[in-house]
Amino acid sequence: MPTIRSLSAASAIIACTLLTGCFSWYDYNSASNYGSKRDLPRQDTARAYQTAQQYAPVNHQITKLEMNQFLSDQVAAMNGVSSAIVMMGDNIAYTAITIDSTATGTRGGELRGTETNNYGLVKGLYSPYSPQSDYADPDKLITSNGAETEMHHEHLSHLFKQKIAEKIRSLQPTVADVYISANRTVVNEFNRIAQESWHGRSLEPYRPQFIDMMERTFGTAPTVPNQAEANGREQ
Repeated sequence: MPTIRSLSAASAIIACTLLTGCFSWYDYNSASNYGSKRDLPRQDTARAYQTAQQYAPVNHQITKLEMNQFLSDQVAAMNGVSSAIVMMGDNIAYTAITIDSTATGTRGGELRGTETNNYGLVKGLYSPYSPQSDYADPDKLITSNGAETEMHHEHLSHLFKQKIAEKIRSLQPTVADVYISANRTVVNEFNRIAQESWHGRSLEPYRPQFIDMMERTFGTAPTVPNQAEANGREQ
């Protein structure tokens, strides 16, 4: 019967849409999707990270270094973030994160390889290059295996960094600027410094090398807006 066939066809289309995603009706930017290709996002707020560096050269000559456990925990709880350590240099929040699969669109631009692998190796748990050893350096949060890291902070998507920075600023309005990196070396160094803080020790001895690392990681010259910032859409 035509009516039955029509109803069956309609049902099939609905089922296909809901169950298999034939149509990307739900591909919009959200707390778990930072890189929608369908959504036409609107940047309703100014860039919340590396703000001063948009307009002029900067330096990272901080006078005081402290770890902020509360902000670290709050950023770590965001979708797409596996771990986070927030260091406060005066009133600037320097944030080192690792990435997980709880969100999409955490990287911008062309697909790039990660610094780490997730092969689930039994041997060489912390390094596939030493398969007979399961030793892990206690100062390193991330080795060759583990949560994902990204060498260049420019390769993290604009919206991902924007949401992290907005969260930090909303929780601590005195923050003047936010810098975000998922570089494995930066993550491990932040973890080493954090351990000193957890033991109640002063971070002053680490301040000079921290300044040097931040200037090498983020540079001091003004940044060039990428395509994602220009039109709100990741390339």
